[in-house]
Amino acid sequence: MRNRWLLIGTVLGLVLFVASRALFHFVPGSHEAAAKLSRNAPYFLCALCVPLALYYLPRYRRSAVHNVEGLRLMAEGRVVAALQQFEAALPLAKSDVIPTYNIAVCQLQLWRLPDAERALGRLETRKDLTPQFRAVLCAALALAAAMQGRSKPAEQWLDAVRKWGHKPFSLAVLASAVVACRAGLWSEAREQLGQPVAQELTGPLRGLRQALGAWCQEQLTGEPRPVDAVAVFGEASPDALQAAWPELVAFLLERSRQPPVRLSAPSTGR
Repeated sequence: MRNRWLLIGTVLGLVLFVASRALFHFVPGSHEAAAKLSRNAPYFLCALCVPLALYYLPRYRRSAVHNVEGLRLMAEGRVVAALQQFEAALPLAKSDVIPTYNIAVCQLQLWRLPDAERALGRLETRKDLTPQFRAVLCAALALAAAMQGRSKPAEQWLDAVRKWGHKPFSLAVLASAVVACRAGLWSEAREQLGQPVAQELTGPLRGLRQALGAWCQEQLTGEPRPVDAVAVFGEASPDALQAAWPELVAFLLERSRQPPVRLSAPSTGR
């Protein structure tokens, strides 16, 4: 829909050009008319293109403004407000790839995992994505699958990340840790969570990384640690995550009630 009028303008321009050539070559005595049509063709094209530009360029600018504001809000952890900005940007954008991806990432952080996975899946079928963006997309798909306990698809998406990408991605590292946690491979999960790129996570995904780190530590040492369940749930209710990973929700709710571990003061010898 967004490109329909641009396509129509291009087609009409080509029709004018072909008509002038055909008139010149095939219609007797039409040299003067063809020449006049050829001279006036640029004006016809301008008459078509200027209104289209006046219509579309402000829309594209408004889309960019919504997108930038959404990224700012998401960095502040205001995921619902960011989602609204990205949804406003989508119908105005020249291409729907970036707004759709940003919407999916917001849904991922609100733990609307099936919705996020569907949006990401629609993007993955496109043929016009760069290898770098495809790697980022596969990392998000890996996390969505891993959080829902579908380890095999998650591993396949992680393989795709390694195929398309040339560096580790924070979502891929988190997805690997989730797969390891769900398989009871706590040492492997802790190793993944300790990667420097995992520090780039923000919002509920950062809360998830910290909670999984505490869970790994407890499983490996037997030392229970308090966790911040609110940091994981964010603006979503526990029910949004309960259907996908009930064991994690139970751990979060239980450990969030634990008092912080107090270290005893060293003895002064008195």
